Amino acid sequence: MKIALLHYRGGLMDGVSLEMEKWKKVLTRMGHEVHIVAGNRKEGVDVVVEEIGFENPDFEKINRNFFKGVTDFSDEEDFLSFMKKKEEELLRILGAILKDYDLVVPNNIWSLGLFPPLGLALSKLKKKFIAHHHDFWWERKHLIPRSERLREILERHFPPDLPDVKHVVINSIAKKELQKRKGIDPVVVPNVMDFERPITSEDMYHRMREELGIDPGTIVALQATRIDRRKAIELSIDVVAFLKKTLKRKTPLYNGSVFSGEIVLVFSGLCEDVSYLEELKEYALLKDVPLLIFSERVKEDTSFFWKLYNVADFVTYPTILEGWGNQLLEAIAAKKPVVLFEYEVFKSDIKPVGLKYINLGDRYFRRENLVKVEESALQKAVEELSGLLCDPSLYRETVEHNFEVGKKHFSLERLEEILSREVLV
Repeated sequence: MKIALLHYRGGLMDGVSLEMEKWKKVLTRMGHEVHIVAGNRKEGVDVVVEEIGFENPDFEKINRNFFKGVTDFSDEEDFLSFMKKKEEELLRILGAILKDYDLVVPNNIWSLGLFPPLGLALSKLKKKFIAHHHDFWWERKHLIPRSERLREILERHFPPDLPDVKHVVINSIAKKELQKRKGIDPVVVPNVMDFERPITSEDMYHRMREELGIDPGTIVALQATRIDRRKAIELSIDVVAFLKKTLKRKTPLYNGSVFSGEIVLVFSGLCEDVSYLEELKEYALLKDVPLLIFSERVKEDTSFFWKLYNVADFVTYPTILEGWGNQLLEAIAAKKPVVLFEYEVFKSDIKPVGLKYINLGDRYFRRENLVKVEESALQKAVEELSGLLCDPSLYRETVEHNFEVGKKHFSLERLEEILSREVLV
């Protein structure tokens, strides 16, 4: 089959872009011709449709008026008329571009509801679809329109229940919610990782540390998520600050080095909230936690994102809301221990497979707009982390165990099995 994987953007480090690349790799291996079709010009995007991209002025204009209230039009009727014209335009464009494809896989277009004319146009195309839903509009407060009439559009059409559309979600919570809301019974396809391609090596560990000027005795914590408030990155700062107070200088570490007393926190993800990043910088300064921020460099060179896993001694993953957990899988594949907050999807879909991790608990509160966990949970987590970083055999056993568990449950081979048995049938 000739298959189009469709999204607003591709070739980036967001979860949807990463999963499309994995689907493309697996589907190609299965003998299909696969193209990533997206709105941005980026390496990894095979077919560019600028009219559906974030950079298109109408994309931002329609979203602003649809979700935040009509301000750029005389009234709601005028706005809906503009939306209808845009829908008809996109139907013509997509009809021509997708004409020769046997199967179209829209990613998040029918679930998030961003740029609604695109989803509405797709619903009118006479094609076979697999709707790949990573996140839903009802999970995001800012994507629930203020207008009841506009909200009804999402409730009726996002996602659509059509004969030629098969639905895929990435976790069991989303499956239950979609069944409840729409009577649709989707297939659960978890996020996956290529466990056959090594991300890290001992040689790269030393080379990357030398390149970045990081001493062998310095402990490095890696925060690989995008910089976004729901990632609760302030908890990573708390972990590092507490660890710095707990671990004694000159303590022997798991890798044969001696702890210098220095711990740095590295940010490798793209920044999607500049004001939040500034708050994190201020908080890190207050807690005496040095930050190394590589967001801009990663934006220019995505290969550097993967290289940064080599410098890490452990990975922080304190996100409080996640559809799955790409950076968790990356840390497992990179053979790095993980400090994580037990978000809902982790508890329902990932925890049962038996990973070993440093646990920040599953309860949080906010203080001065920052996410916090109870002091006792933080202390317990840091004590466990200290023990792990100072015990070579425990460190090795933990990361090897997680690697094998990840390979069994969340590999490309597992994706191929689910696609062939449950999706492409």
